[in-house]
Amino acid sequence: MRLYRSQIPRIAEDIVETLQLDGDIVVDPAHRKEAEDDLRAIMEEYLKQESRIVQETREHMEAHNITYDKFGKVKSEFADERGHPTGDDGIRWICGQVLEGFMISNHVDEVFGEDRTMKKTLMRIFRKHLIEEAELDREVRNRLKNLRPGTDKWEIEYRRVLNEVRGKRGLGT
Repeated sequence: MRLYRSQIPRIAEDIVETLQLDGDIVVDPAHRKEAEDDLRAIMEEYLKQESRIVQETREHMEAHNITYDKFGKVKSEFADERGHPTGDDGIRWICGQVLEGFMISNHVDEVFGEDRTMKKTLMRIFRKHLIEEAELDREVRNRLKNLRPGTDKWEIEYRRVLNEVRGKRGLGT
């Protein structure tokens, strides 16, 4: 699963609303926006680090003439070196940060829920909002059947079509 910047506001709203309805947290209505802002900041910081790793991966691949089909493997190596969790591990990490944030936030009045229970709820919320990256990849590859993977033309078209599919689904980068 991959988190997109455009999804962050909806996810933050859903987290606060769901956990309040479940009785896990108490947020004064006057501080709800600030509580959601705290959650957005956690997710945006994660995406900044992710973006840095993606940029380093691209630069490394260009410098060493590595084809785009190896991107995931190379990115995973860079992420591991920096201790940056990705995929489901990244979402679990964000959930942990959210729970820690609730404990120190000036905008969350009380936390009643158990960590384990709230983490399950958070994971459910993220899964509901996030699109499987593999699903996007399958759609793009289906559109590029007439090109051979690994060629320069294929890599250029893959990026273009992927951006097009993301745009169509309302998933900015």
